[in-house]
Amino acid sequence: MPITFTAALVLIPALLFAARFLSKKLPWGKYARRSSRVDVTLLVIGVIGLILHCVAMFYRSILAVIPGTDGYIAAVNAMGPASVVLYVVPALLVPIGLRRQHPVALVIVAVTLVAVGVTMYNGGPLSIHLVTIAAATVAIAGTAALLVKRPPDRRTPAVA
Repeated sequence: MPITFTAALVLIPALLFAARFLSKKLPWGKYARRSSRVDVTLLVIGVIGLILHCVAMFYRSILAVIPGTDGYIAAVNAMGPASVVLYVVPALLVPIGLRRQHPVALVIVAVTLVAVGVTMYNGGPLSIHLVTIAAATVAIAGTAALLVKRPPDRRTPAVA
């Protein structure tokens, strides 16, 4: 994976979240929906799992610095059933974590994640796989940054 592509995959979500924190108009009004703490936790775990999967495939030496990751890296790169499970589980957690969001955004996220999985395991061109990774990154980061409202604050007492 070219380093400029990787930098873009980091920069695009960073810019989307920066826009969220700098703009009072985000998340987008009528399209934004509140998420629970469980939703946000599932989303974060899923995204971390997807990032680890990509790092294990494209930047093994970076992940290998962490003790005990050799087996994980080997399983991911074997492209067998374990690799599929290590992709599918976090890929399922992401839309589960976004399940309360606008249906169109949820479908876009799900379709891009399916496309990433299909292009990863069907032996097609790497360039197509990288395009699907970029699309999924934008879909997930865009949905999270532009649509997800904060969970309710537990410290605020309920009004009767």
